[in-house]
Formats: sequence, structure tokens, C-alpha cells
Amino acid sequence: MGNRDRRGNSTITEDLPVQCELFPEETQRDHRELMAHPFAAFSKDLNEITYRRQYSSGRTVELEVTSSSTYGMATIHDFDVVLYVISVIREAMNRGEEPPRTVTFTPRQFLKWSDRSTSGRGYDHLYNALERLATTSVKTTVMQQESRRENLEPWLAWTIHLREDGETLQRNDQITIRLNSWLWKSVAEHEFVLAIDREYFSLRSSYERFLYRVFRKSVGQDNFWGWKMNTLYQKAGTNVKFAHFAYKIRQRAERDNLPRYRLSVLEEESGSEWVRAYDRDFWQTCLRGEKQVPKKPWEIGH
Repeated sequence: MGNRDRRGNSTITEDLPVQCELFPEETQRDHRELMAHPFAAFSKDLNEITYRRQYSSGRTVELEVTSSSTYGMATIHDFDVVLYVISVIREAMNRGEEPPRTVTFTPRQFLKWSDRSTSGRGYDHLYNALERLATTSVKTTVMQQESRRENLEPWLAWTIHLREDGETLQRNDQITIRLNSWLWKSVAEHEFVLAIDREYFSLRSSYERFLYRVFRKSVGQDNFWGWKMNTLYQKAGTNVKFAHFAYKIRQRAERDNLPRYRLSVLEEESGSEWVRAYDRDFWQTCLRGEKQVPKKPWEIGH
């Protein structure tokens, strides 16, 4: 982006609130609907994501995510900013406060919370993420369960308050963010959030982050769940070929480094592949013979 004065750029014009405090490190939240559907891209070079899923209940989810040719599409790593804002909103609500419509924080607060480098490069990456999130538009019916209305908005709007002289984002600047209306409403009114493991932010691979979020959303009290490989492929915000995607998932199963969940890839006699996630503590009880290893996913209708 060169050496232009980045911090003069603003997409919020209203008066700004005072800076919020840094909430406890154990406060990490994600959004259940964002975890279940391909809202976040694997790569900023993707131009568009389109997705449609009809549930057995009759509910249909449609979404279309479009990127800016200048900045690129918001990625699953950029979404750490969204998760931070969601976490702050939920923490305020847990304390009995009204859910804030805007959240203000310093770059250093966010970088430390999300386990990112606090070097100059870390601040540049944060600024670039803000640009992509503010210029990536999403149209979806995900929050319109009783109608066919759609919302078309960027993920967020932001502004930066100058605290130090210079032409780049710095540690004590103040960033104020306002989530788009349907996303904020789903957090503030419907509480569509789940706690996530802090170790999630140490995952550098987009595939690992994608898998963790899908697993966290789906595994639940059963302690295990299974998906057809093709179903996972449809859930992913990627334009790579299916064969490459499946190869990457098998790689992640061999590495077995996801927090909380153990990943395995199983193959039917027909050759179709299934991906199974187990809660790690549950898997240990199976290894000790205290619980029975679950049936194969195609045997139980997963």
C-alpha cells in the first residue's frame, strides 16, 4: 500500500466511543452460522463464493460473497478481527451490559489476543485485513429464516484514531469497528456464538482453521461426527480442485495437530471418503476400552 497515510482512511463518520478495555484472554468466541457455511475464503485472490444448502427441515441457506478487485477477498485469517469484536460484545453482555454497537481497541490489544506478531509486519497485516473486510460484501439469507429477504453489506466498517505520528498503523492507535447489521443482531439478540479454544489462533493453515471451526460447530455432545469429503469441500471457501482439497485434508489427518479434535479419513468400499472428527478426551476413553469406538459414519447416517 506504499507509504500513504493509512490512518486518515475512515468508513465510520459518527462520533466514536471511548476505548474499550482489553478483556480476559480466555474470552474467544466464534459465530455458529459463520462456522457452518463458506463465508470466509481460503485465499484473498478468490473473486466470489456462492453457496446454497437446503436442510431436511425445509430451511434454505444461500450466500454470495464478493471481493474488491483492489484489496481482494476477506480470508479466514482476516476473520480474527470479526471474532475479536464478537468476543468483546459477548463479554460485555456476560457482564450485564448492553451489547455495544461499536468496539474500539488498539492494534496491540488485538495482535496479542489473536496470538499474532507485534512487529511492524503484524500491524501491516492487520491493516490489510481491515481493508479486505470492509470491501468484501456478503449477501445471504442466513438470518432470514421466516422470509426471503436478503442483506447485502460489507462485513464491517472501521475508522482509526491517530495516537502517534507516522504513516503506518501503530500500536497505540485506536481502531473502531462496527459489524454489519445482521451479524451484530445475530450476536446481540440471538446469541449465535460458541466458545473456541485459544489454540485456534496458533493454526497457520487455512485448512486447519476451516476444519477446527466445522468440528467445533458440529461435534457437540456426541463427541464425534462425520462428513462426506465432498460435503466438506462445499463448505470450504476455496476454488482449488476437489482432488487437491481431499489431499490437503488427508495431510491434516496425518499431522493430527488440531486443538480438541482428532481427525481421521475413512473410505467406503465404493471408494467414497468420509472425514470423522473425535473429541480427543473421548477418543482416549475409547483407546482405554472404557467406551466403544463409534460406528463408521455411513453406518449411522452422518
